[in-house]
Amino acid sequence: MRYLKIFAQDVFDNDIPDVVYLEFYDDSQAPALVHRATAFDITENGKFDWVITDDLNQDGIVDAVDREMALEFAQLFLAFEWFSLDEPFDKYLKVFAGDFDNNGIPDTVRLHFHQGEGAPRDETIVYSAAVYSDGNGRGSTVSINQDVNNDGKVDRQDSELVKQFAALFLKFAWIDSEHC
Repeated sequence: MRYLKIFAQDVFDNDIPDVVYLEFYDDSQAPALVHRATAFDITENGKFDWVITDDLNQDGIVDAVDREMALEFAQLFLAFEWFSLDEPFDKYLKVFAGDFDNNGIPDTVRLHFHQGEGAPRDETIVYSAAVYSDGNGRGSTVSINQDVNNDGKVDRQDSELVKQFAALFLKFAWIDSEHC
């Protein structure tokens, strides 16, 4: 299974996440961690402005496209307000895509919000959300019954955030080749 694990930390100790880690895993490989990127807010203004990244779009080169993808994705991740400011830094998001009808087009992106140390497992899922599309990748329905942006209400903002995040995730093309 291919998935992305994303988490944030407050390195400057100012109660604002200033580093976001993106880790791309493929359980069929050893080691399972295949690609990574780390985005930094070095100016402490709430915007990520520097990144160290691998070839995230898998085109054979590390370039501005990979850097921009990582920065945009890291920034959007903060909108979920799902991070640990203090140790044990155990909140993270696991994102993965699926192709239920095996037509080569992902028709679901799932977001599992975890809290716990170690590898992602069912026992550490706090809540989840998903975006489903029809069999040809068009149209989308969001399955959500949680306040994913942690603003105290479940509303259209939660739904739009999940849709936007799923669309950005699919740009990485980090999906199981066996099932997509």
